[in-house]
Amino acid sequence: MSLGVLFAVPAEVVEHIRSLPMRERPVYISEELEELYFEDYPERTAELDKAWDAIHRSLTDGTLSFDCGEYPLGGVILGGEVLYFDGEEFDDYIITAKSPEEVAVLAEGLDRLTKARFKRGYDSIDGTYPEPLSKEDMEYSWEYLEDAVPFFRHAAKQGLWVLFTADQ
Repeated sequence: MSLGVLFAVPAEVVEHIRSLPMRERPVYISEELEELYFEDYPERTAELDKAWDAIHRSLTDGTLSFDCGEYPLGGVILGGEVLYFDGEEFDDYIITAKSPEEVAVLAEGLDRLTKARFKRGYDSIDGTYPEPLSKEDMEYSWEYLEDAVPFFRHAAKQGLWVLFTADQ
């Protein structure tokens, strides 16, 4: 199971990633962006650990796909522009980018999300989820999402893009 991280970045970072050859994009994230942001911009990072998968499924239709279900919550993880992943040649990493406008809407949606709504979504996760569904896993996923809410608020307030990254 892969680890997910959110980064709040200026437009120049997204443009730089777009300018890189596809194969170099994960290398840039793991060797340059992660080091810089974890050390110098901790308020612009939110670690989701392995919970990102359950969070995405709980906020969408229970499946793991880029078709993000109901907006805005369906866009929190895999929503936005896919910068790396095609399900074939480039399937070892995921990078998505949400625009500042999308981030503002996502932050508002997350502010209205209740634990009860999240649990209903968690309970609808399909059989392809790699972990057994459990109260402990639901709580673990909810805690990581709760920790990400202030991150989205900060990114929205600052007018930043949000990158979601996960190694596969």
